[in-house]
Amino acid sequence: TGVGDQTGVAMATAFKGNSTLQSLHVDLFNTGVGDQTGMAMAAALTGNSVLHSLHMDLFSTGVGDMTGVAMAAALKGNSALQSLHLDLFSTGVGDKTGVAIAAAFQGNSTLQSLHVDLRSTGVGD
Repeated sequence: TGVGDQTGVAMATAFKGNSTLQSLHVDLFNTGVGDQTGMAMAAALTGNSVLHSLHMDLFSTGVGDMTGVAMAAALKGNSALQSLHLDLFSTGVGDKTGVAIAAAFQGNSTLQSLHVDLRSTGVGD
């Protein structure tokens, strides 16, 4: 598709600083986005303490560990998050992302639903 980092960063910028955003569904499946978009999305989510539902589909994109680790760090401090669907299937993420995600939610007592897809990635290689 014609969607790339310019669009992804613009989308992230649009909701950055929104202190009332409680639910976000971003579907960038099979687009030309990469770590520039992933980092912008993570930055936009950093500090959001009211987000309770996040569905981010980055399946078949150019994101890698920079995005995965940044996303884990951004969500680590969110004590309102109840549902997370993070699809990183067929991306460039690896063990750094897997470890960061596991650490981010260790001890989390609000998360009720978690789906993290790391198939066809570098995790475990």
